[in-house]
Amino acid sequence: MADAIPFTRGVPSADMLPVDDFRRALADAMEREPAVALSYATGGHPGLRRWIGDRHGVPAERVICANGSLEAFAFVASVLLARASTRRVLVEAPTYDRSILILKRSGAEVVGVPVDGDGIDTDALAAELERETPAFVYVIPNFQNPSGATMSLERRRRVLELAARHDVVVVEDDPYGLLRWAGESHPTLFELDEGSRVMTMSSFTKTVAPGLRVGYIVAPEALAAAVGKYAENTYISPCMVSEAGLAAYCQAGYFEPGVERARLELKARCDAMVESVRAHFPSHAHMVVPEGGYFLWIDLGAGADTTALAARAAEAGVPFVKGADFYADGGGTTCLRLAFSAVPAPRIREGIERLGAVIAQ
Repeated sequence: MADAIPFTRGVPSADMLPVDDFRRALADAMEREPAVALSYATGGHPGLRRWIGDRHGVPAERVICANGSLEAFAFVASVLLARASTRRVLVEAPTYDRSILILKRSGAEVVGVPVDGDGIDTDALAAELERETPAFVYVIPNFQNPSGATMSLERRRRVLELAARHDVVVVEDDPYGLLRWAGESHPTLFELDEGSRVMTMSSFTKTVAPGLRVGYIVAPEALAAAVGKYAENTYISPCMVSEAGLAAYCQAGYFEPGVERARLELKARCDAMVESVRAHFPSHAHMVVPEGGYFLWIDLGAGADTTALAARAAEAGVPFVKGADFYADGGGTTCLRLAFSAVPAPRIREGIERLGAVIAQ
């Protein structure tokens, strides 16, 4: 196989990691509060919960940290499904493949609602809500994984209007929102919510480092308490060494400069990928150019089979994730997701030229 240039995993490459800053922060945490870092803390590190709560304008008690946002989502899904009279969950189509896996593992009936360049189709969402009120609605409003789309402000308000009408919880997954380099930033669903029915999730995987395994939810008080109790009964406490180091990192003022460095590098990588796709992919290929985030979603059009293409691309050393993985019940067979985050710009250009040759075969 040729030297691999992987476009699969949505993580920062090693050269983007804040190694020196985090080394200093972790040393500081172990100097100042070693007993806290090496002990249990249900709900997560107190200082980190306060820092997150301050950013979201809520008390720390409404913040629950977990070992990554996927684990947080698994807890949320379990709690909300247990409270509901239905196993039905509405998600975007396409949506994050591992969220689909978690929902199906939890016994949910996963129903997809179409997404376009402005986010979830709110007319289709309204129709599904009229059909049956689900256990909850799951959306990724900013630089959606995998489509790269950003939900418009009008649709954000419509989602909340529909949620209020049908008395349903909205789970907002927002790991990419800070990584915007173009376009207009919109308030999150959590910020727009006036009825306290939105639970928002995020992760430090995309903004600091994936190996920390720190994610969190911010929720209305009763739901935060329920998720926190579920987490405590599952593992007592998340990893406190990671959270203590991360708390020190954030409190020392490293977080915002780190996000800015990541944003600039991600923009350069996205620009390189978009330019290369336009140069080397078929002219009829369609993509939504993202205004931030980690991913480019491409539809190769009628007749394409990206499942078969994925096998050939892997042999050529340019693996990607096939579109069908992001649909709960079929779809996406002409689409593919390319992650630009983990590959420097020069290698992106080389890899996309190679992938374009595979598509042309």
